[in-house]
Amino acid sequence: MADSSDPETRRFPAVRAESHTVEPAGTVRNSGNGGNNSNGGVIALVLVLLAIIVVAGIWLVSSLGGSSSDNSERSATSSQASDTSAVETQEPPTTETTSEVATQATSTSETASETASETATESTTEEAPTSTPADSARPVQPNLPAGATPANDAASSNANAGNLNNVYTGSQATSPEFARAVRDAFVNHYLNTQELSGQISAVSPVTRTSYTMNCADNGEYVTCTGGNNAVVYIS
Repeated sequence: MADSSDPETRRFPAVRAESHTVEPAGTVRNSGNGGNNSNGGVIALVLVLLAIIVVAGIWLVSSLGGSSSDNSERSATSSQASDTSAVETQEPPTTETTSEVATQATSTSETASETASETATESTTEEAPTSTPADSARPVQPNLPAGATPANDAASSNANAGNLNNVYTGSQATSPEFARAVRDAFVNHYLNTQELSGQISAVSPVTRTSYTMNCADNGEYVTCTGGNNAVVYIS
């Protein structure tokens, strides 16, 4: 199209035609602010997921810990119950064993006491005087009371008297063991004092009790009385 030579037309510059795209109604354009909102939503979603994972992990650990604690308590309770059952099961044998040990200890103690008593008796017998200050006046066969009963081997064999070796019981309340204990105590008294009369103390091997005995010499034999109606003759 040829340029118009009309002066009015040349006063205005030519207008360039521009193409415009027509978008359908309701279409949303993407902008810089829309991208920021999208990124913020992703971050929030990630944080929520992390929070869920952390909470789930804590719950799982708590559950496992509770189960382990329950199992430990059950194991401890079961172990205590087993130990208690074992102790209750073993108690009767322990009681019987203790009784047997106590019985054996008592028997051993009694045997040791009897052995010590016999040893002391033999030792005292060996140390007994072979004569008294009035040896010539003491008969070898004294005239003992009718109730005198031999309480040791010397008296039973009717050995010669006069040396304080023969011992007799003078009453039913007197045991041969106590008579020998009185004789041993009297011999020690004589060896220490050179006296054929006096007060002594003797321990009964039967009752394990010490008794006071009063001894007096009549020239033929010594009579010791005391304790629980005990009577002992020594010649």
